[in-house]
Amino acid sequence: MMHQDGVEALRQSMRLYGQCCRSISLTWGLPLQHLPSWQTTSDTVHRRGLHTMEAQRDFLVRVWSQARRRLKEGIRERTRPSPLLTSSLSLRRGGWDHSQYTLMANRLPLPPGALRHAGPWHDLETEARNALARVVDAYNFLEDTGLRQLAHNHAHHVAALVGGLFGCDIEYSDDTYWDVCPLSLMHYRWGMSAGFTSTRCCSLCGQDIDACEHLLDTRYPVTVWRVGEGTCNACGYHSCSHTDGETVMAYPRPILSEGQLHEVSLVSRPRDPLARFTKFEIDPQMLIQGLGEHPAGRDLRCYRCLHPCGGFTTLPNRAKQSGNPPGQALDGLARTV
Repeated sequence: MMHQDGVEALRQSMRLYGQCCRSISLTWGLPLQHLPSWQTTSDTVHRRGLHTMEAQRDFLVRVWSQARRRLKEGIRERTRPSPLLTSSLSLRRGGWDHSQYTLMANRLPLPPGALRHAGPWHDLETEARNALARVVDAYNFLEDTGLRQLAHNHAHHVAALVGGLFGCDIEYSDDTYWDVCPLSLMHYRWGMSAGFTSTRCCSLCGQDIDACEHLLDTRYPVTVWRVGEGTCNACGYHSCSHTDGETVMAYPRPILSEGQLHEVSLVSRPRDPLARFTKFEIDPQMLIQGLGEHPAGRDLRCYRCLHPCGGFTTLPNRAKQSGNPPGQALDGLARTV
């Protein structure tokens, strides 16, 4: 079952990533040969002998900045109003230009979770970040399978696209900087294993999953809708390609209710592959070492997803990090905005 979930998550990520690249190339006019990839930039870093993080960062930021600028120019050119419409005084006086329609659309009452008009840049970014979220889920499911390396490489390609074109900021809250990068967190190979008791209900009918008529290895038609905090009732994920109201084939899943927590353990292979940490506190000394001073709440831009892979951090090695948060130092990987 977990292998099936991982394969489906990987497929969804690849589909979203492909759609994003296709839109960038065919719709917005940035040829794919001008769109960097994590593999080609990593090969160039090694070929040029860019050993320091600062040298790597400067090269990677320059390459991706050129692609970002060309993409934005293409979007501006292709979304510019037609001269025939903008020069028509009768239409302009009547108020029927594109901006009026956009304003009216944004004022319409929409159901929770519905997307308002946000423009092509936002749509591309949303698609890319959803692709990244799904491939991280896929890797967690497929870690011990033959698809592990494929998921790992794909995660780097998607993350580089996200960070290179749209940028990633280091989160600052509660007077603390936090590592929330999905790719960075994926490389910390441990999670939480909880000891608890609960009632398991079927995701399709709500009855006891051991007594209802639905079989766990059989798919059934399900009408998609979002429950709780936007979780898809068909697959159980927040970021998926399912659309509210459509009918899809889905396996029944156990939904836990009336749970009582007894203990929590830190393990390298959690029973639930998605039971992972969502952020880590960044040691202030690492920030000072990387930036030359404490940022004191200023916005920080992160570039780790653009760099060549630094490897995985496993649970036995965590004690060797001298109390620092897991992961690599921030030298050359982050800078103030």
